[in-house]
Amino acid sequence: MIKYHAAEVERMLQYDFSGRDIFEEYKNESIGNLTEINRAVRFLYLMTQSFASKGGNYGYGTSTRPKQQIFCTELLSDLKRRLKNTYVENLSFEKIIDKYDREHTCFFADPPYVELAGYSNEFGEKEHILLKDKLVELKGKFILTINDHEKVREWYKQFNLKEVEVNYSVSREQKARGRYKELIITNY
Repeated sequence: MIKYHAAEVERMLQYDFSGRDIFEEYKNESIGNLTEINRAVRFLYLMTQSFASKGGNYGYGTSTRPKQQIFCTELLSDLKRRLKNTYVENLSFEKIIDKYDREHTCFFADPPYVELAGYSNEFGEKEHILLKDKLVELKGKFILTINDHEKVREWYKQFNLKEVEVNYSVSREQKARGRYKELIITNY
């Protein structure tokens, strides 16, 4: 919608603001009654105004300013420019890999972390093994980011593994925030 209707999306958002009631209204709205443009506005609002961009809970801060980035014209212009020559697919990773794998392709994979709660979809060991098997067979290249877990290290031991520390800052609990080890895995 931003690619083709940025001006209308921008017009609809220009007078919105960060508010719990507005958030709940968008969250509980039946999408069957919305136009595609209204659905895009709803999606952008929920992603930018929710805790950790998950769309479930209103994201507020007691020591920060409200997130108004969605309402500025620069963001929508930037998104439109970035999406100008982009394909957007809504397929499983297996189908995406099968469809686009070529020697000149580079896939970026960021699956749910291994044995970590908090995801709304099911992506267990079976799905991780399927992803690994697909990546092993690639004609192209891949970059995989994932938590540093013994199972991950075993699954991807034939590839290049780079340890990095990242700062987790989206947890509600202060004790869950901090620096954690992740892996960047590549086949090149």
